[in-house]
Amino acid sequence: MVNGKISQNFFSDCKLSNLQYGGKIFGIAMLLAMLALSGTAYASINPKVQLINYTLSEVPAQPGHTLSLTLHFKSMEPDNCAEALSVQVSVSYPLSVLGSDTQYRRLLCYRDSETDGDFTFLFPVDNLATSGTYPVSVSTGYEKRFTKLTGSNIVNVQVGGSPSFNASVTSSTPVDIYAGDSAAVAVAFQNTGSSMVQSARASATSRGITVKWAGQTADLGSIAARGSATAVFNVEAPKDILAGSYPLDVVLDYTSENKSMGSTSFRFMVPVKPKADFAAASASPVLVSGAKKEVAITLYNTGTEEAKKLKVRIKPLYPFSTDGTVRYIDSLQAGASTNITYLVTVDKDATVGEQLLSFQVDFEDPQGKQMSDTADFSLSVRALTFEDQLAAVWYVWVILALVIVYMASKRLGKKKEKAAA
Repeated sequence: MVNGKISQNFFSDCKLSNLQYGGKIFGIAMLLAMLALSGTAYASINPKVQLINYTLSEVPAQPGHTLSLTLHFKSMEPDNCAEALSVQVSVSYPLSVLGSDTQYRRLLCYRDSETDGDFTFLFPVDNLATSGTYPVSVSTGYEKRFTKLTGSNIVNVQVGGSPSFNASVTSSTPVDIYAGDSAAVAVAFQNTGSSMVQSARASATSRGITVKWAGQTADLGSIAARGSATAVFNVEAPKDILAGSYPLDVVLDYTSENKSMGSTSFRFMVPVKPKADFAAASASPVLVSGAKKEVAITLYNTGTEEAKKLKVRIKPLYPFSTDGTVRYIDSLQAGASTNITYLVTVDKDATVGEQLLSFQVDFEDPQGKQMSDTADFSLSVRALTFEDQLAAVWYVWVILALVIVYMASKRLGKKKEKAAA
């Protein structure tokens, strides 16, 4: 029985061992089935194309240049290829597309070389483009077993460049500048470059003419690309300056978009036209207060051009008064002079010393343009003395002397008559 039992136990053990073995086999089979199902579940259904990166031929792109953009695409699914792949680009000003805007590939697979997914487009940049960032829209389309798939991306293209300036004189007030004149000269700065500037400041200097302190500089601020700004400079031609053209040197300082400092210089020639100019002086002796006298005054043309059809008016100030008659002179050459005579009366309460008068001279230049100038001069005044008062009644003394002579001669005649009798 022991053996039976043993035998029975032995067979029981054998049955248990076979059961356990079968379970393990079943478990392994189930695991393999699950793995197979799992692989099937995670396998890709559709291909996927992505833009990995891109390459630009120029950064930033310069106005007037042609930019090359290479797009690098890759098929991302190892078990699915993209069929009938198309890449289309669209742009706006200042970019344009040179050639076709769409390119094609029959097939793009995961294991293809990197260059198989490259698409290159050419974009001319307009000559008048301004600096900035401009988008390029990229649209992709592909298929898999007649299923159509799409994608889109944006590539930003930077257009750069530097500012560039030219300048011109747009106005002068007055238009014609003569010796002794002040003028406001307007200078326009045109930014012909593709980049704006900031903190623009213009300053002017000159040799010959004078740039007034209050008008030496002008703050212009920002000047946009293709934009302009105007500075006004106040200048003065000295009264003794010769006719000719004199340089006005203008410097424009600014800060570029990249924060670097820039400067541009310009030179303009300011014409000073020839013109008659006048001065006056009197060589008459000292005048006496309360008296009147004929006074000769010399008028000089100290300018650089002949004056014609002169009208000379005297503008007396207290204590003087004159007959006020206009004097006419047909012509007075540059460097020449002429004498003008006026009857001048001095007020009896006139202050002793030099007293001011002035000429108003209206004339024409050789071209017939009417012009005007003034010329100041002075006359000397002294107080009335007793001798002057006696001199003022000289005729009384003459009459008295004649009476005395007459009386004396009459007495002498009477004496002679008595002596003869």
